[in-house]
Amino acid sequence: MAIHVPGIRDRRNRESSGGRDVVAALSLTAMVDLFTVLVVFLLQNYATTGQVIDIPQGVKLPQAKEVKDLKPANVVIVSDKGIQVNNDQVMDMATVRAQADWELLPLKQKLQQLIAQGQTKKQELGNQIRSAVQKMQVGDQAVAQQIDPFLKLTISADKHMDFLTLKKVMYTATDAGIVEINFAVMKEPNDKKSSL
Repeated sequence: MAIHVPGIRDRRNRESSGGRDVVAALSLTAMVDLFTVLVVFLLQNYATTGQVIDIPQGVKLPQAKEVKDLKPANVVIVSDKGIQVNNDQVMDMATVRAQADWELLPLKQKLQQLIAQGQTKKQELGNQIRSAVQKMQVGDQAVAQQIDPFLKLTISADKHMDFLTLKKVMYTATDAGIVEINFAVMKEPNDKKSSL
């Protein structure tokens, strides 16, 4: 058996003299289309998850079976360290628990400040344009009264927090002008079997 020099060979094992050169061209159009579909898919999935809340260390949210997606709102975090509004420390927990009055003045002032900022932004956008767009979307039907995001509040409290502290926070929020209060919870897994 003869020894052949390595190289390109045809189907009959004969050395090829070159012939056609094979050039592989990368099709960028297909790759761009693929990435566009991927980006749109990820954006759609992210948009349906609702509001993202940063949960600080040491705060363990309670679990619930029935949950709704959170809407954009100001966030109050109640933990053993204190009360934060949108990640700004407002009061420490020792002061909150020692206070006999239900109204937490620093929290109230911060919430009133956020409501005032939200109202000025709303006025700057122009109510007439917004109402015209809503009428076009809904048609001639009456537009349902929608609550502005700056009048909503999401409370993210540790599950071991005492009720009196939460009641003080809720009382102060409603006194400051907040219309809707929601609680941030963790959804219980579906595979959890109930024991009788």
